[in-house]
Amino acid sequence: MRWPAFAISFVPATARQLWPRVKPFSTMKKISELPSVQKKQVGHFGVEWVIGRRPTEINARDVELPKEPYNPRPYLMEFRKYPGIASGLGAEYFYRDDQRSPLTYYHLRSPKSGDTVLVGATDPRAREARTIDNYVKERTRGFAVQIILEGRGVKAYFEPKAPFLKARLGVGAKVKDLTQYCIRDPDVQVHVGKKGDLVVVHGTNKARVGTLAFRLLKKMQPLLQPYTSKGAHVAFHPVKKKAMRKK
Repeated sequence: MRWPAFAISFVPATARQLWPRVKPFSTMKKISELPSVQKKQVGHFGVEWVIGRRPTEINARDVELPKEPYNPRPYLMEFRKYPGIASGLGAEYFYRDDQRSPLTYYHLRSPKSGDTVLVGATDPRAREARTIDNYVKERTRGFAVQIILEGRGVKAYFEPKAPFLKARLGVGAKVKDLTQYCIRDPDVQVHVGKKGDLVVVHGTNKARVGTLAFRLLKKMQPLLQPYTSKGAHVAFHPVKKKAMRKK
């Protein structure tokens, strides 16, 4: 309990000596002026061991990205062009209720422009939604995942032919039979490059392609891959390498 200053003034001198002293701070010096920091002594609890003690209170602010100036005029209606196959979503999607940015839909058929669909909205995220993009891709080019194999002796191949997929994760390593994953989904196809360092999973459904690619990836990733860099990884997403521990 901390008493006010006027209350302490009425306390006798003998009692003041026995009064517990309360320090608001452990020290009023800067951390850079402490003797332990000047001696480069580190390893205090709750602080990084390499850098040493640092101040916990800073006067910094988060960086704010520049924003466009506010325009009080009405919102601008813009359009995005899609192939005519996007019309399959129908009015259940384009004219559904509870839309934050209502969509405007036009289906054009002419000799010059061909079969096209125009989707308009004031919000670019509404007219460029993933639902429309995925619907078009499922019925045109489909989806694909590339799995890259790296390392000496790491290889994937068909033996004797597709869909009998085999994978070897190093020189002298035991060959894994991955045939069951290739025939599990009839609508998803697995292709292997000539060198055996590339496996491509292709199909029409995004979820089914991703599921099969993830299962193949886990089967072609050894436990020591973060240390040896031997194994498989998705294209443009390499496995983070760890340093070997020295004895």
